[in-house]
Amino acid sequence: MTMKAPIDFGDWPGRIVFGRGAVTQLGAVLGRVGGSRALVMCGSTVARTDMLGKVKAGLGDRIAAVFAEVKAHTPVEMVERGLAMFRDSGADSLVTVGGGSAIDAGKAIQIRLATGGDLKPYAIRYAPGGSMEKPPLPKRTVPHVAVPTTAGSASDVMPTAASRDPQSRVKLLFWDDDLTPSATVLDPEMAVYTPAALTAATGMTAMARAIETLYSAYRHPISTGLALHAARLQWEALPRSVAMPHDLDARAACQMACTMSGMAAINAMVSVVHAIGHIVGGRYALQHGISHSILLAPGMRRLLPTIGGDQSLLLEALGGTRTSSPERDGTECADRIAAFVGGLPLPQRLRDIGVTEGELGEIAHLTMFDYMMANLPRPMAETEVLALLRSVW
Repeated sequence: MTMKAPIDFGDWPGRIVFGRGAVTQLGAVLGRVGGSRALVMCGSTVARTDMLGKVKAGLGDRIAAVFAEVKAHTPVEMVERGLAMFRDSGADSLVTVGGGSAIDAGKAIQIRLATGGDLKPYAIRYAPGGSMEKPPLPKRTVPHVAVPTTAGSASDVMPTAASRDPQSRVKLLFWDDDLTPSATVLDPEMAVYTPAALTAATGMTAMARAIETLYSAYRHPISTGLALHAARLQWEALPRSVAMPHDLDARAACQMACTMSGMAAINAMVSVVHAIGHIVGGRYALQHGISHSILLAPGMRRLLPTIGGDQSLLLEALGGTRTSSPERDGTECADRIAAFVGGLPLPQRLRDIGVTEGELGEIAHLTMFDYMMANLPRPMAETEVLALLRSVW
């Protein structure tokens, strides 16, 4: 494997507590990371099911209040309401329950608490051909324990976050080492409530993260090992989780796949599929996994050839048998992913999610300014990004 730079595997998750019934340990986990009274943040699905009751029971007397108003894409005005409740409740820590929006809501409150001001000055900045700028937080944040319930966010093991500004239709992106949750509690019994379409979409986020890591310019053997096994687990377990939501072994495998893909990606990075996802998600308030599922196979056809023989390793992870031709194996990988997505309850083309043909040029242009584009294994011009978009419109 040829590496663009020396290995720098510096981003690592906080404490990971995993297993059936793990949520019962929430109070002890929170205490170990320095929290005594937590604001629980979740959305309406968690609040109206047994999930919230399990969280409350696990926390016991360590709960300060419940903010059950988390919305998809972590809109900035919702963050302000959550921040007000954190302060009013006397909480000293956060417990977030749900998908990436809930976990990112906790992170956005951490940013507000650390900076005492607006989110925007601390957002990532990037210009084509330049390097990513990550304005550091001025002080440490409060303890944060995440309880993921979906199949793909990995925000619970990464230092990144996103918050959408509905007025500008832009996602603000953040990166600070202190934003990685102090602990994550992975309990497959908490995942069985996720409906099929959301399971599929979030699972495809993890799959896209794993595969894009494999062809990153900054890939290395550690990230490749994590990404390959993440793809293997997701390939086997995601369709089962969609078809049989109470299959706890499948749910657990998806949680592990998500965790490993996040650890791989944050240390080697991803590129064009995720970059487009940021732009489309900001404009259309779209779950990332939907755009990832649409874009992954055509992205693979363009970028997998850059990794040569490792294409065959991916084919094996996706249930295939390697041949003597890595190029042929790479083509089969993309074909397999296209068929895999075709079997999931997800939109199949950009037009299906409301993207108009006239907007493709602007989306391609904005994609070039997303910091993920710095991780491409080879240059991509704006015209090629536009061609990629047109191929799935």
